[in-house]
Amino acid sequence: MFDYFELSDFKEKSDRVEIYFEEKNIHPQEYATDNLESKGFYEQVRMQDYPMRGRSCLLFIKKRRWFNHSTGKYVSRNWKLVAEGTLITTEFASFLKALDRLSRS
Repeated sequence: MFDYFELSDFKEKSDRVEIYFEEKNIHPQEYATDNLESKGFYEQVRMQDYPMRGRSCLLFIKKRRWFNHSTGKYVSRNWKLVAEGTLITTEFASFLKALDRLSRS
């Protein structure tokens, strides 16, 4: 998780824990030869995770987008490629795929 995201905020409330992540400004490998410029983030996505110490856990994720000057289009990291090409858990791969689906809707 911390290879691609940084913790931007953490809020502990009486009934829940809120954890905020932002995708790091590391260009996706599939665009290594293109001229990319970070253009901020897609709309924040909220996901519920496993409870922590009897409180619900909410994850707030901001997925980064880049403008590809080589093609004139916006691009983002392909989480399916990341899951296939790295040694991450199946649960985390499922999490990233769900994040990708939510950010496109």
